[in-house]
Amino acid sequence: MQGAIVGQTNVQRGNTLQARYAGCSGRLRWCRPLITLGLIGVLLFLVGGTALGQTLGSPCISAPPLPITGTRVVNVATEAQLQSAMSNLRDGDTILLANGTYNLTNTLHVANVNNVTIRGAYGCHEVVLIGRGMDNANYGNVPHGIWSNARHAVIAHLTIRDIYTHPIIFNAGAQSPHIYNVKLLNAGSQFIKANPNGPAAGVDNGVVEYSVFEYTAGPPATNHGPGVGYTNGLSIHTANNWIIRGNLFKNFHTPDSSAYPWNPVVLVWKHSTNTLTERNTFINVDRAVAYGLQDNTGYDHQGGIIRNNFIYVQPGLMSQARKAGSDAQIIVWDSPGTKVFHNTILTNGNVFNAIEVRFNTVGAEIRNNLTDAPLGSRDGGSYSQSGNWLTATVSMFVNATGGDLHLKATATAVIDQAPTLTNVLDDIDGNPRPCGVAYDIGADEFCTSGSPPRIPQ
Repeated sequence: MQGAIVGQTNVQRGNTLQARYAGCSGRLRWCRPLITLGLIGVLLFLVGGTALGQTLGSPCISAPPLPITGTRVVNVATEAQLQSAMSNLRDGDTILLANGTYNLTNTLHVANVNNVTIRGAYGCHEVVLIGRGMDNANYGNVPHGIWSNARHAVIAHLTIRDIYTHPIIFNAGAQSPHIYNVKLLNAGSQFIKANPNGPAAGVDNGVVEYSVFEYTAGPPATNHGPGVGYTNGLSIHTANNWIIRGNLFKNFHTPDSSAYPWNPVVLVWKHSTNTLTERNTFINVDRAVAYGLQDNTGYDHQGGIIRNNFIYVQPGLMSQARKAGSDAQIIVWDSPGTKVFHNTILTNGNVFNAIEVRFNTVGAEIRNNLTDAPLGSRDGGSYSQSGNWLTATVSMFVNATGGDLHLKATATAVIDQAPTLTNVLDDIDGNPRPCGVAYDIGADEFCTSGSPPRIPQ
């Protein structure tokens, strides 16, 4: 039976929930980061790995719930109702899932309709869509979680886990997708894949925000086709104007024996342009961000900004043999005009460089980054740089071993020491810069008051 159509009652409920968060605007400076990211307060919590965390992954990132809208709002409470609703989609539908677990019998196809939303009411863990396992070749009719060629598709407030290939995939025809406050766990391949539509077109204007991407017990152990370990958090091809903001990426570390030891978590390439990657946290990943990956005709990526991100790699994560083949946590390869500003990167000796340029990177800029590893260039890569501090130590940060790279008051070498950048008006928590006489180096702007609240260890 198709899910019941619901009217104004649930729409009002969603707007009421949103209003609870709206009251924070204009209060103390810590209120905004608590709502929009709650960033490292929850990260201290997630590194411990309780039994619940091993099952459900890291906590959701705090974010205001999206209002519940749609030409029709279709309530579903069982997997059979969900599949029926997907089979009867109309333009403008919102599929509103009741809290619970849905063991998928088919990939959810958003095909040949537009402005469709698939969501829970709020949060990211109350609604859980489950595949048959990322290493289970007997995946049946669930190779993917959600498959879409829709314009303006929204996926929000739910978890998708244990999918053999892609939890979310966008194909030809898709434009302007919005992934909001979602948890994606344990994918056999890329967690979000945006395919090209020919050599010069793809899925443009995507937004991915306030979401968790995580392997809870390590990456895939089987060959899904290209080789063992072929995975990314996002793999975006031939696309313009994506925004990747306020997310957590954790445990993207393949073993030395895998065919792919250096997968970027955020990979935007194949003639893509103008990507914004900001306010994300990366914990124990082989590579964090790649704008471009190969020496392509014209460019592999062009322009864009990588700013205000935390990247932490625990000591000894990489073997010495692995390190010998390393490059950097942020790579700008064949991506002219890219700006890498105000990131905090603690490599703990796992890779040679913090940031590296390669191939054609004319006009690239690397400024005001706080790292414990050098900047690098090879194969003709060029860049201008200023304001970078390349000798960061664990003692500068609130809780480096827990991935919390907010500055301590004692980090005076980098507080109020950076030149002003017109492209950077705030920090990783959304707090305005400067909070003092000048900008601080790195992703965090230290303030003596109004710091974001943190959950104790």
